[in-house]
Formats: sequence, C-alpha cells, structure tokens
Amino acid sequence: MAAVVLLGDINIDLVLAIPAYPGVGGEAIATGQTAMIGGSATNTAFALAKAGHDCRLIGRLGTDSWGREALSELAAAGISTRWIGRDDREPTQINVITVSPAGERTMFAYRGANARLSATDVDPAAFAGAALFHLSGYALLEPYQTESALTAIDIAVDADIPVTLDIPGGVVADIVAQIRALLPRVDTIMLGSADLPVLLEQPGAEDEEKLVAMLLESGVRRVAMKGSDGKPSCLYRTGKTARAPWFPVEVVDTVGAGDAFAAGHIHGRVTGLTDPDCCRIANAYGAVAVTRKGAGRAMPTKDEVLEFLKKADDPT
Repeated sequence: MAAVVLLGDINIDLVLAIPAYPGVGGEAIATGQTAMIGGSATNTAFALAKAGHDCRLIGRLGTDSWGREALSELAAAGISTRWIGRDDREPTQINVITVSPAGERTMFAYRGANARLSATDVDPAAFAGAALFHLSGYALLEPYQTESALTAIDIAVDADIPVTLDIPGGVVADIVAQIRALLPRVDTIMLGSADLPVLLEQPGAEDEEKLVAMLLESGVRRVAMKGSDGKPSCLYRTGKTARAPWFPVEVVDTVGAGDAFAAGHIHGRVTGLTDPDCCRIANAYGAVAVTRKGAGRAMPTKDEVLEFLKKADDPT
C-alpha cells in the first residue's frame, strides 16, 4: 500500500455521554465515559493504517503519561512515531467532548504540546517515497504549528507529492487567510458546505457550484464537499463533478466522522479509484464511523467499510 504523511493534532479524547446540556453554572451527570486517543490527523492515520497504508504522523506530545499512552497506541496501530516530538513545557492535548443522545458532539480543548510543533520538527526524510501529504486544518490555528505546516507543504510540493487539506467544521473563520494563501499549492481541499461561503467571504451565498468554481479558480485542483443528512458528497474538478449519496445510518457518535471521510478519499485516491468511487468510499467510511463510540482506534477498517458497501448494494 501507499506511504502517506500526515501532520496535525495528537490528543486524548475524554468523551462524556450526557442526557441534556445544563445551563450556565449547572451540572450534567454523564451516562457514559470513554478515554481514547484522537486528533483530526491522528484519526485519519488510524483509518489509513487499518487499510494497510504506511502512515507517517508528524506531531508533538507532552512528556506526561498521556503522551506515553498515545505513543504506545500509535505504535500498536502500525503508525510511525519516528517524527513525533515530545515537549517538556506543555502537556499532551486533552479534549473534553460531550455527546448528546442524538450523537452530536460538543468539544472543549486545550491544544497544549500540539501548538508548539515547529518548522524544525518537520524532517524531509518523512516524505521519502510518499504518495500523498495530508494536513489537518487545526494545524493552522497557532503560529508555530502553522510554520510546521508550511514547511511540510514546501517539502511535499518540491517533491511533487499531492497535498490534501481537511477543514474541520467550526474553525474555518479563524484560518481563512492561511487557507486562501495555501490554495494554489493544495491538490484537494475537504470541507463542509456550511464552511464554503465563510472561506470565500461570501456570507449568505447558497449556490454551491458557483462557490466551488470560485475556489477552483483560486488554484486548488479538487474540492471534496462532505456529505451528510441525506446530502450527497461531491468531488469537483474544473469541468467535472462526481457525486455519491450519503448512507442512512443510526448515528451513535459524530466524533471523527470527517476524519474518516478524509481517510476514505485518500484511500481511494492513492489506490486509483475513480472520482465517483472516491466519493462513495469516503461516505462509507464516515457512515461506519458515526455508528460507534469515539474515534482513534475505533476508526473503521477497510474490510468493515467494504462489507458495509456490499450490504448497501444488496440489503437482502
């Protein structure tokens, strides 16, 4: 399988299932608790490693017990930890995530050691023979980590390695300038439809195809729109559009759904699938991911996704 370099956050997710959100100053008694490794690029790496790809993760952890636990879990999953640094000034990032009965997540995070990943932490050796470089948009939130992302993009572009950029929901307004400066160097950008007008500074605009055309004119080669709630995912290229419907599933937990979607697209891309099939397998990865609790080591395997697609094709 292909070698994929990924840069982004590594954290521990403390997930609490809550029956309802309390008011300010109130309390909510959780009905369940799970602690597991997470992080946008990390979740994508887990899914790709489970599909047999050589995943090389660039990131930063604290020297605390959570950092040691994260390194152990990554190594056990077959993800290379050679390019993960340790920080003695900041702790490993902890995310406190509440999940409602409908499966929707709300996240609180201190970015800790992740925010101190610097350009000097990016080793060109990590890119040797790589088929693709994947960047999480969270890495553009802080100056040090942004420098590391730009350095990694420079290395990838100079080596003719395609760059994919995943924009997690809810942060695009904070990183608009950084994203737009990168677009001419990005092969594929992945984002939700609600973030498209924000990225293009077109508030209230609803014509997705027109907005995507503007994005393509800015230099990015492919735009992967995340599908959900019955809306199709779409992969746009100049003059070409591929679509695939979202799969109806019973949602348990939406944590990591977008990261799984990204993994599906990347897997399809590096294994030579057609654009429609890339959309379809990306949707399937996302659909399977939301039927289980948490992300990280709970990310779907390729066989689980293929079995899901088989049943979707023949429900009998």
